[in-house]
Amino acid sequence: MKLDALRAAQAAAEPANTPREPIAPAARPQAGERLSVRVEGLRLDAEVGVYQSEHGRRQPVIVSLEAEVAPEAARPGADLGHAVNYAALAETVRQVVGRRHHELLEDLAQELTDTMFADPRILRIALKIDKTAALDDADSVGVSYQRWR
Repeated sequence: MKLDALRAAQAAAEPANTPREPIAPAARPQAGERLSVRVEGLRLDAEVGVYQSEHGRRQPVIVSLEAEVAPEAARPGADLGHAVNYAALAETVRQVVGRRHHELLEDLAQELTDTMFADPRILRIALKIDKTAALDDADSVGVSYQRWR
């Protein structure tokens, strides 16, 4: 609404046949913006499960995550040190998954999120973990987990 009023005021101030220049992207008012860094379908072998048959062996899991980042990390420019790095997020997942046996996927999801939230630039995590060999008649079973600040 405010933008429409601004445009109407600008149009009224211009002569009728004056060509209008487009507003440069940087000059456009922003209602808001969000940037997320994603890792989709990271395939790993994990020790996870409550059954005795699941202890001491690895089974395939697929981890996908989306991390919404703080505004200062959304526009890092040439300074990549300000960006949230998808490769670092994937490595964090590998480290946490490989560290120990997790009884439940829910516990693994919470540990992953706890670890990633050590980075204050991460505002929200949406995480999905699938076990692909848990049921013979299903492609996968799993959990979805979200946390935000």
